[in-house]
Amino acid sequence: MCVKDLSFGYDKSLILENINLSAKSGEFIGILGANGSGKSTLLKNLLRLIEPKSGIIKINDKPLKKYTLKELAQTIGFVPQKSAISMPLSVFDILLMGRFSYLKNSFENYSNMDIKKVNEIMDLLKISKFKDRIANSLSGGEFQRVLLARALISEPKALFLDEPTSALDLHYAVEMMKICKNLTKKLNLLSLMVIHDLNLASMFCDRLIMLKDGKICYSGAPRELFKKEILKEIYCLDCKIIEYNGSFFVIASKD
Repeated sequence: MCVKDLSFGYDKSLILENINLSAKSGEFIGILGANGSGKSTLLKNLLRLIEPKSGIIKINDKPLKKYTLKELAQTIGFVPQKSAISMPLSVFDILLMGRFSYLKNSFENYSNMDIKKVNEIMDLLKISKFKDRIANSLSGGEFQRVLLARALISEPKALFLDEPTSALDLHYAVEMMKICKNLTKKLNLLSLMVIHDLNLASMFCDRLIMLKDGKICYSGAPRELFKKEILKEIYCLDCKIIEYNGSFFVIASKD
């Protein structure tokens, strides 16, 4: 993926300005920044949910705007921060919907290959036991894993995640990060995650992109960016940095 000179805004106010970044398959990248820095807006541009004012976004050397919706669904898997499902659908039914882009027309039934792919992903994420459960009956951590499975059903090349750990307790948050990191490597995905938890980002992300006021201020490995001066600039945060087992952890100052 390549993003070049991307800018976005409403009316005359720019929310993103001159964004340049590149990412490759097998990378697990965290997008960091204070509230209002432009993280989710950047993700929406990459998902083509909104149209940039200027700049180019390419995935697999093809401009994003030239993808059909079906091609886009087969190229990018998306895990939202949260998803409300009002109908009493089973986990299997929800996952099967992820194969919709492979149907030749709206009247065609799902194939044996579609059903096989659903079963493969359920096995991969260890959620086969939830197959016949109504999705609304699952816990937050269980349901988040279902959303991740749905994003993978279409066999995407890229996986975009919007704060997937924000509503999870520490056990499920760490589990979700482990799963995403392992799948990124195993399936050779380009994974891009908006995340607020600095310590989880340090533990699992290969590279971090730090935004402030709609601009990329820093890009690099956690060990390069977890400096008191940098976190003070990005978050206005007074803190200490502790290294343990190769990861860097942020301890906020109480004073």
